[in-house]
Amino acid sequence: MKINEIFLSLQGEGVYQGVPMVFIRMQGCNLLPGCSFCDTQYARDPDGGFEKTIDEVVGNVSKLLPYYGGWVCITGGEPLFQFMELEQLVRKLKEGGYKVTVETNGSYKPPKWYTLVDSWDADIKCPTSGVCGVSNELWLGLRRQDQVKFVVSSSDDLQFVKDVLNRNKTYNATVLISPAAHVLLDEKAGKIEGYWNKEWLQECWQFCVENRLRFSLQIHKAVFGQRRGV
Repeated sequence: MKINEIFLSLQGEGVYQGVPMVFIRMQGCNLLPGCSFCDTQYARDPDGGFEKTIDEVVGNVSKLLPYYGGWVCITGGEPLFQFMELEQLVRKLKEGGYKVTVETNGSYKPPKWYTLVDSWDADIKCPTSGVCGVSNELWLGLRRQDQVKFVVSSSDDLQFVKDVLNRNKTYNATVLISPAAHVLLDEKAGKIEGYWNKEWLQECWQFCVENRLRFSLQIHKAVFGQRRGV
């Protein structure tokens, strides 16, 4: 299977924010030219990354997280782009006693084996993503332990969220509203930082209050900016 990187960090967003996890970033994505919010451009090219066997990947995980019941996050790129390999990897990790969450762009339908995963985290792409319409709303109807994330950067995006939820009034998954981070290049320091407009954060906060939704800020960007391996 094609892997971009494997590292130990804290989950920076969603319902498991702050939880130590091993991250397995798979290589390759099906969305071309891609989402405007993509912060892992380096993992999109199917020809990039490096080859690893399932056993090699699990071996790397066990060195970073050598105890039973730890969390592993499989992300990308797009994990379902390597559909068969993903299923084999999930099964192997579960056999090893790990808890598994998978982050997906939401364009694929849930696989028949989705219950093997402890928590799916699927996107539904809003208009400002540039790929609105690719998302499969079936992700909303899965289990309570699953998550559906809307990355939003405008009031039109928030209205889009309301429209989607009005079409899916009996959804089960936890719905997350994630304000998009703006990117600021610090040329003097030679690094890229993520920042949020306070008024926009407050608008999203109030939207979540009024619609009983969960607010999710990407704290890893607040801490490290646009950096790999965190």
